[in-house]
Amino acid sequence: MATQHGSRSGGALTDQYSLLVWLAASLVGLLTIPIGLLVPGYFYMKATNGTAIEQTTLEIWTVILLGIFGIAAVELGGRRGAKLLWGAAVLVSVLLIIGLAYLSGFVTL
Repeated sequence: MATQHGSRSGGALTDQYSLLVWLAASLVGLLTIPIGLLVPGYFYMKATNGTAIEQTTLEIWTVILLGIFGIAAVELGGRRGAKLLWGAAVLVSVLLIIGLAYLSGFVTL
């Protein structure tokens, strides 16, 4: 299933983003109110400006899954910023898991 449609013209919000993207962004927005509402707002802004078609699938899902940090990374660095943020997110997750394992006594250093 594609996350973007190729049409640049038209006024519907699903012309540039698929229904799946809007549903995921809305779900994130509702689950993480009030800051999470920036995610569907960001997509709305990009769709009304007509610049959503320039975003890759990686950038779209970075914004959905990483929220305000994803918006900042995509706006400042584009695809490269999204990749860097995912690298940082994986690194933090691994360090968190190792730290929790150490604190719980599963791992000794």
